[in-house]
Amino acid sequence: MAGVRVSARARVIADQAIAQANRTTVEQRARVAHMMADDARAAAPVLTGKYRDGVGVTVSGTDVKLVDEDDLAIHKEYGTSDTPAHATLINAASAYGTYHGRRP
Repeated sequence: MAGVRVSARARVIADQAIAQANRTTVEQRARVAHMMADDARAAAPVLTGKYRDGVGVTVSGTDVKLVDEDDLAIHKEYGTSDTPAHATLINAASAYGTYHGRRP
């Protein structure tokens, strides 16, 4: 039968699509996170080296995070009433995409 057209509807379920994207991109997202970590370490101010040396990447299941294990990292990243914010991790993350987290 010439000229017969068949159509089908597809419905994308957002939660399932996001879950599948997260499952299939862990390796790529971890690679980008390691580039962010390299940039953050290069830009981190150094007094004792704990802030710079604490920068790393954690991967747990489909969750990929850029982290700093220095106990004082939050104060160095966001600043205090006595110390200006360095925003080293935020700036590194922002260079590779849109950053949606808290800013100093």
